[in-house]
Amino acid sequence: MHNVKKETELEVITPNEPGILGRVLGTLANSGVNLKALRAYSGKEKGVFFILTTNNKKAEKCLKALGYEVKTNQVVTVLIDDRIGAGAEIGALLGNAVIDIENCYGSSAGMEKTLLVFKASDNKKAFDTLK
Repeated sequence: MHNVKKETELEVITPNEPGILGRVLGTLANSGVNLKALRAYSGKEKGVFFILTTNNKKAEKCLKALGYEVKTNQVVTVLIDDRIGAGAEIGALLGNAVIDIENCYGSSAGMEKTLLVFKASDNKKAFDTLK
């Protein structure tokens, strides 16, 4: 039904300081690691990045070398048509299956597809529901 995958995202904890976005993304770029999706926010003292890449092992090694804490999280991704209501349909499917979404982010470049990333209370059930 949908293009659904089980993937691993990197959760990167950094200092909260000006230029940290450029430093994190520049490190990945200089290492030849391409981003598939990104979510970032900052707290008072920390920056938090959720990053889906084409090469997590390489990305993790480079980011840890800068002294950043890097964890891995299992997530479910779904590539859907970029149209009004497509995300709502995915949300309804997961809700009807009584799957709690811990966090979600997505990206569309206006190129007919949107990538949604979910960390759910039950990733296997989310994957099976969307497949």
